[in-house]
Amino acid sequence: MLYDFEEFLKKQLIAGGFSMSEAKQMLFARNLICVCIDDNQNTDYQGQLWHQYSDDPISFNGIYDMLISADKLYDEWDFPQRSLERREFGRGEQEDHRDKGFPKQQDDSDELAIDRVQKQHGTRNIQGKKGRMGTFIIQVAFRQHATWQGHVIFVEKNERKDFESAMELVRIIDGDLNTEFKF
Repeated sequence: MLYDFEEFLKKQLIAGGFSMSEAKQMLFARNLICVCIDDNQNTDYQGQLWHQYSDDPISFNGIYDMLISADKLYDEWDFPQRSLERREFGRGEQEDHRDKGFPKQQDDSDELAIDRVQKQHGTRNIQGKKGRMGTFIIQVAFRQHATWQGHVIFVEKNERKDFESAMELVRIIDGDLNTEFKF
């Protein structure tokens, strides 16, 4: 069965699971990622992370690798913005993460980095991507208190859950896949 994210949102709207604005926000979110879990070796997950600005997936070898890869995307997009800047000691001059990969703005435009990414790369549909063990559509709404807050949909069960931290997201994924992830 090919998963249809739009169809899922319609069902949730009809069933009272989402309000109209929540459904539209999820459907048209600019920072949706699709995490496809393909394997679980040595009690850690392997798979691919898809996003709507590339035709190519980002492979990950471990849940930590997936979290770091997603966080790097959010830094590149500057969306959602960090509430705290990362500190690095002993590495010389610190680079502003928002400038990576993009030329400095020549004007005083209020254009967001994610808007530049969207213009430069266009958007792709991440529906239909599927992991062998499980598929998760993740929307990080905020990056506050040095962690993530947002929503995750376990595609195979059509279940949506909210999370208040990256650790809680990992626990949700682990619980939905019925495995024991060791922290």
